[in-house]
Amino acid sequence: MAGDIVLLVAALFSAVLMFRQTEDTSEEQSLLLKVSSLALVFVAVAALGRLTLTGSGQDIETLQRMLDNLALYAALPLLATVMLGQAMQWHWSRAGWGRWLLGLFALFELCRRMELGEAYTLAMGIAISLVLLGSALRLQGIHARLASAGSGMLLAVAVCSPLLPVPPLPAFALSTALAAALPLFAFALLSQVKQPSPQ
Repeated sequence: MAGDIVLLVAALFSAVLMFRQTEDTSEEQSLLLKVSSLALVFVAVAALGRLTLTGSGQDIETLQRMLDNLALYAALPLLATVMLGQAMQWHWSRAGWGRWLLGLFALFELCRRMELGEAYTLAMGIAISLVLLGSALRLQGIHARLASAGSGMLLAVAVCSPLLPVPPLPAFALSTALAAALPLFAFALLSQVKQPSPQ
C-alpha cells in the first residue's frame, strides 16, 4: 500500500508539473506535454485503483487488471514515445497520437490472445528502457541525459524484474522504482521543451 501511495503522488505531481507548462511552450511541445500528462494520469489511476479497490470479487479484480494494463501497456510506451519524439524532433498531430494509443491497445490485445503476455511485457519493458537510454544521448544538458537514462533503468527494473529468473523484489520496491522514474522523466522532458530547438 505504501508503494502505491508513493506512486500515486509521484504520478500526479509529474502530471500537474508538465500540464502547467503547456501554455508557455510551442504548440508541438505543448502537445508532447499534454500526452505525457495523460499517460501519467493513467499511472495515477492504476495506483489509486490498487488503493481503493480492496474488496474481493471477479469484477473488482478485472477492473484492477484493466487499470494496471492501461498503465503498463499504454502509459509507459506513450512516455517513451514522447521522449523519443522530443529527442528526434518528431512532431505528431493529436490524431497521430490517438492512432498510436489505439495501436498500443490493439498490440496488447493481439499478444494477449496469442498467450504471449509475459514475453510481450518483458519486450515492452526492455524497449521502453532502451528508448529512454537512447534518447538520453540526444538530449541537451548532462542533467537531462542522466535523468532520462535513470528513468529508463528504473522503469526496466519495475517492469522486467518480476519476469526474470532472479529472486523477486518486494512490491514496495517495484512501485518505488516506478515512482522514482516518473519525476526523472518529467525533469528531462521539461528541461528540453524550454530550450530552443536545435537548428
